[in-house]
Amino acid sequence: MARSPLILAALAKDAVPQFDFAQVKHLDAGQSGAFDAALLTAKSGEHFVVRMANSASAGTELEAEIQALKGFSSTMRLNLPFEISQLVGDTQDADGERALVFNFVYGNPVELSRVDPTSLLTASLGSALAAIHKLPAELVQQSGFPEIDSSTNLKHRVMELDRAAQTGKVPPVLLQRWESAVEDSSLFRYQPTVVHGAINSHSVLELDDRVSGVLNWSGLRISDPAEDLSWVLGGSTPDLARNIVSRYFESRPGADSNIWPRALLYSELELIRWLLHGYSQGNQAIIEDAVGMLLVLTEEVESGKAERIQAAPLATEIALQRAAEASETPARGNELF
Repeated sequence: MARSPLILAALAKDAVPQFDFAQVKHLDAGQSGAFDAALLTAKSGEHFVVRMANSASAGTELEAEIQALKGFSSTMRLNLPFEISQLVGDTQDADGERALVFNFVYGNPVELSRVDPTSLLTASLGSALAAIHKLPAELVQQSGFPEIDSSTNLKHRVMELDRAAQTGKVPPVLLQRWESAVEDSSLFRYQPTVVHGAINSHSVLELDDRVSGVLNWSGLRISDPAEDLSWVLGGSTPDLARNIVSRYFESRPGADSNIWPRALLYSELELIRWLLHGYSQGNQAIIEDAVGMLLVLTEEVESGKAERIQAAPLATEIALQRAAEASETPARGNELF
């Protein structure tokens, strides 16, 4: 049974006794019931979030996020173009379960389907993702989070494909498409960076047409930066994706030219992850949902609508095009896109 907001508020008061709360209301944590959460308004006008895990796995995730947040120095936080959560207090209930209180990060979840490709938010998304990938490696290394090099990453992808193929639910045309991609060694020549690891509509917030916050840092690691861009390639229109990646390259010109096709590959592989999750949970509804999405992608591939996944200078071309536009007349240079 979910904990009521009043219970969460009482625990929050115990965690941060210096604050008096005037209002509390349920907060949808966007994690399918993995957490109970409430939004608290202090008499001072400040806002806080109290969260409690509902399972052992959710508890592990919450502990990992705390560890990640503690690794951010004040200088790192100031250099980011968005806000991240900060733990301000914690306590335990009668059963020994932790209740954690964080500052509230203002903003609304970003829905890519509603983002204008020429908006300030589009530019802000590219800059925000680049800022994450420019974080110092010490953030991960000192916090004990994983470091995954390109060969290990590729090995994991191949194993994932093999497991999916064994289900017999993945159309041959998709298996061939993905196997060809992972067999192209040039596609996986990249410099690992700090990655967020869980970039999606629940973790990225926007306010006043800019990225205001990034949440859910439990997946922090050193890995392929294309992993964080897969959300963009998988959930936006071609124009929006191009403009976000264009600004990404402008903010991080050292990114490898094949980050686009890898991000596209990872966005498609999320379908088999969903399928395998369905099998691991024994959930036929999830399996059928994944199969349906695989069939849609199959139709797009067979009709030629799906973009090819191959090592190509597409991302470099985008960056060069953006640089050329910016170097034209001052009036043109002041336009966003």
